[in-house]
Amino acid sequence: MRLLFTCIICCATFNTAFAQFFKGWGIMAGITPARQQWKGPLAEPGKHKFLIRYNAEVFGEFGDHPTFRWVTELQYNGKGDRFKTEAGTTKFKNDYFAWNNYLMIRKELFAVIPYVKVGPRLEYVWRTAQNFNTLHIAGSAAAGVEFVAYGPVKFLTEMHWVPDITRSTNNDVLKIRQNAWELRFGIKFAFKGGSEACPPVYK
Repeated sequence: MRLLFTCIICCATFNTAFAQFFKGWGIMAGITPARQQWKGPLAEPGKHKFLIRYNAEVFGEFGDHPTFRWVTELQYNGKGDRFKTEAGTTKFKNDYFAWNNYLMIRKELFAVIPYVKVGPRLEYVWRTAQNFNTLHIAGSAAAGVEFVAYGPVKFLTEMHWVPDITRSTNNDVLKIRQNAWELRFGIKFAFKGGSEACPPVYK
């Protein structure tokens, strides 16, 4: 009986702590305008234009601080380049799976919660037209808005700038660095046991 009581207390304590730390999860999707920078002897003369592709994410938000949060997400992303020369235009498409982690800095206002995110991405290139490195690191800086609503469902929109930190290719004849923007829209499901389920109250 004492052991059962101890287990119940431990489970209740863990559940309370988890409710305070885990703020919710969500899904997002959007477009990814991307282009590349080429350097090296095989870098052909021409203009690199944005190629518009798409992205999709599932994320979790953690932390008990009203201003600072940790966001981690799994992402599919399509990037590439539209290379224009006098002979015509060539499109290069590369597909990624990524694990992204951000520091979120947010400010709760009456009707919206503006925020910024910054952090690294570990990207796995699963399909490439340019013989890209399988694994590499990118950075991300973003600004977004969460719209305050009653109940557990919140609506989000955000814009990311995503430059390569390590080059996508790094050989002697052609070095490619991939840069992209992401415009995202999504929803967050606030954990019902946490403070995120209700909008802030101002006195």
